[in-house]
Amino acid sequence: MTLRRAGAAMLASIALLAAGSAPASAQRPSIPIVPELRLDVLGVDPTSVQAGVGVEIPAGYYVRVGLLAGGGATIGRDGASRAAGRVDLLARFLVDPFRQSRWGFSAGAGLSLRANPGETAQPEILVAIDLEGPRSRGGLSPSLQVGLGGGVRGGVGLRWSGRGAR
Repeated sequence: MTLRRAGAAMLASIALLAAGSAPASAQRPSIPIVPELRLDVLGVDPTSVQAGVGVEIPAGYYVRVGLLAGGGATIGRDGASRAAGRVDLLARFLVDPFRQSRWGFSAGAGLSLRANPGETAQPEILVAIDLEGPRSRGGLSPSLQVGLGGGVRGGVGLRWSGRGAR
């Protein structure tokens, strides 16, 4: 699959998720779209360290759809580092969407399009579990995420959020 076709498939998936999850106006949650910053380690061979920026889009009370773009360096078998990037689309189910507990757990699935040097970018299935920490006064919540998608991945993130929702 070419990069253009994979990108088109990812955009079509986002459009379907947005259209299919739109509640009636009387039921529409007042949860804002929030930004997210991440630092992730992806894969084992090759290993990539990437910083990312994205948004978390509410798709109801219990689901957030995250769209993230990241870039960084991949360390090859020869020890040389090369530029690499990715685009992730991840729908997460939140166990505690109303922040009744200081810590929030979520699990999700989606697609990841990873671009490594010398390889054709291909979409891969992404699954992840996420632990979000307490919200600071400035509205920041730290998060830890581990998952599979183009290999084992793990990372830390910061999300901006409102007082009553994750």
